[in-house]
Amino acid sequence: MPLSIRGGANALGNTEDREFWVRKMLARAVPKQYHGQFGDKDFIPVRNGQSVEWRRFSSFTTSTTALTEGTPGAETIPTVVTVTATVNQYGMFYRQTEIADSQSIDDLRAEGAEALGEAMGDAYDLLTRNVMRGTTTIQYASTAGSRVAVGSGMRLNAAELREALATLKTNNALQFEDGGYKAIIHPRTEADLFNDPTIVNAFSYAGERGSGNPLFQGKLGRYLGTDFYTTSNASIQAAAGLSVAATSADVYQTLIFGKQAYGIVELSALTTDLIYHPAGSSGVFDPLNQLSSQGYKFSHTGAILNNSWIVSIEHTTSLGVE
Repeated sequence: MPLSIRGGANALGNTEDREFWVRKMLARAVPKQYHGQFGDKDFIPVRNGQSVEWRRFSSFTTSTTALTEGTPGAETIPTVVTVTATVNQYGMFYRQTEIADSQSIDDLRAEGAEALGEAMGDAYDLLTRNVMRGTTTIQYASTAGSRVAVGSGMRLNAAELREALATLKTNNALQFEDGGYKAIIHPRTEADLFNDPTIVNAFSYAGERGSGNPLFQGKLGRYLGTDFYTTSNASIQAAAGLSVAATSADVYQTLIFGKQAYGIVELSALTTDLIYHPAGSSGVFDPLNQLSSQGYKFSHTGAILNNSWIVSIEHTTSLGVE
């Protein structure tokens, strides 16, 4: 409540009221950005174009036929698999007046740079997520046989996790250096997993005791040799599921993957950049030196390198639309 000076007939009253300004701007809501952390990352050198190509030999079909003495047998023809992508640039900017820049009680340039950095990181994460969720190795929860059949009660649970991990291991998916896989899930999905008695019992009886236990920390951590990362940026296919009474279920995509399942490439000379132009730097476009600008740009492309090494589990959540 604003302060006021009170007194007799000649009191100043509310004319001297002032608002107190907190000299620290409030934090912004920023999603956790995990999708870009685990890809196989590379850079295109200067003067090497914008297109990138990954290559690998397909696995040979093992022969268990004995050789005939003196005869080499049939020749094996190698198959080389290629994956291609093109790097693009992304960016955004804003302008502000010289009055705002010089007279604002807040440091707008510093705060704006921080907000732009967060937006750039979020864009990078979402672009990578959109590549990852395009995997062709899809596991529909419960009895669903397609995305449009995913509906009420079809949750991510321990059984679905075991099935996805069995798929990765059957496909000989490369594990990360710590000997496990990675999973990116939505907070609503995490809430359902903590409601699964199989998972709760695992942490209750097999997990470490004390405050380090996931049940106390409220985050899954590692389960079945898989590290779980929770973010609101996890993929949701809005209204893509089963339709009941004119309402279609939102389908959540939990991504479980191994090392080198997907790749990310930037241009080595044009990776990420925060750009500030002071008032007066724009020539005839700012004839009275009134406008400054601030923005970001970055280069990015991504591709799934091995669809067999990334599984998308499609399901609903108890806290979402279904």
